[in-house]
Amino acid sequence: MKKTPLIGGFLAAAILIGMFFVPEAAGLTGTGIRALGIMIALIVLLVTETFPIGVSCILGIALLVIFGVSPTVASALSGYTSHVLFFVLVSFGISQAIVKVPLSRRLLRFLIHLFGYESKRILLAIMLCAGLVSSIMSNVATTAVFITIVEGILGAYDHGVDRKKSGKAFMIGLPIASMVGGIMTPAGSPINLLALDYLTQAGIQITFVQWMVIGIPIGIIGLLLSWFIISRVFCPALLGAGRMAAYLESLDIPKHFDAQERYVFILISGIFILWVLSSWIPVLNITIVGILGFTLLFLPGFSILTWGEFCGEVSWAAFFLIGTMMSMGNALTQSGVSDWLVGTVFPSSMAMPIPIILLVFSLIFFALLLPIPLGPVLISMLGGPLTALAISWGISPALLILALAICASCCFILPLDTVPLLTYVKGYYKMQEMPRASLPIQLSIAVCIALWVPVALGILGLAG
Repeated sequence: MKKTPLIGGFLAAAILIGMFFVPEAAGLTGTGIRALGIMIALIVLLVTETFPIGVSCILGIALLVIFGVSPTVASALSGYTSHVLFFVLVSFGISQAIVKVPLSRRLLRFLIHLFGYESKRILLAIMLCAGLVSSIMSNVATTAVFITIVEGILGAYDHGVDRKKSGKAFMIGLPIASMVGGIMTPAGSPINLLALDYLTQAGIQITFVQWMVIGIPIGIIGLLLSWFIISRVFCPALLGAGRMAAYLESLDIPKHFDAQERYVFILISGIFILWVLSSWIPVLNITIVGILGFTLLFLPGFSILTWGEFCGEVSWAAFFLIGTMMSMGNALTQSGVSDWLVGTVFPSSMAMPIPIILLVFSLIFFALLLPIPLGPVLISMLGGPLTALAISWGISPALLILALAICASCCFILPLDTVPLLTYVKGYYKMQEMPRASLPIQLSIAVCIALWVPVALGILGLAG
């Protein structure tokens, strides 16, 4: 048995005991200390994999009630009543439908033909394809889908050394591309929907199209910069054009769309069109449209998916992680920890230009992802207090919340988030190798946030 899970279990237990000996401080009550202790203990359990992710998340809910942080089981489960969680569920079904028909493979083949068979260009095609799919689908599902494709490409290498070398580039590039691509639309990540909820509570409505105006430039630039950095840091080995052509042939993509592929293509296109129309027709809620589209995947006569296939493809670890982290975020906010953290970490005032403020805050957000290596946790903890902080400064909360959402979506400095963890366990790279590429990528994205978000909000009339 590995020692790390056991050590993690003992450390988590020590944290839960030790939190009773931490004295209260200004703005941090006993309830807040216990809430913070449970959160830290849960992160330790998740990182060390003492229990399966879903089990640790369920345990976290129980601890909130046991230690008196949440007065009732219902309040401890508050995150599981969010519409965001239902969107996560249906997005797995929609992603599975895309995989079941040749759509994603057809897009990949087109991009490889467009960019060429040179290994760096194949990496670019994979990253762009994953980023585009992830812009309207779950990051976890997209990464899981493309891992199989990447493994097929790596299998085309003759020598194990070349396969291992190229595997670093492809297996690091894939989750980063999925997470950066998720920035582009509200449907690209549950974090985006959480950000929209915080802005709605602050009286600010950002529509689907408005988010695209903000997110697409950052997403595209982020994808290209990520590819450039990864291909330089982890240069993939050369792969002959003949071997790549043979691999593409093995994908067995029909020349023409069959009835099922045509149906899925029309359905996905319809979902996206309705999401865009939601900018002007409020009843077309992003989650509701997703649920309706998901339902049509089971339509008699087409039956793209069966219920068993759907249940088998859902990442229940991601489902429980997001639900529990939203519950934890609510508990931290209600116990005053979020306000205390913002007051401790962030300055009470900043007499600086908006781009400099956003750059500083983005760097702080990325730094916080080291001790809090889960994007949903960060936005759940900081969303409410940052909204209040922005209002007290006399600036639009959209500036800070959008920066927070984009940074939280790019939680890949280490492969501890659910998305990069999918490729890390394949064994192509070591944990300490990822920051060689992920750190400069995050710095680049922080600069993009500082330069573009104020301009985009100004264009949309949302800066003030």
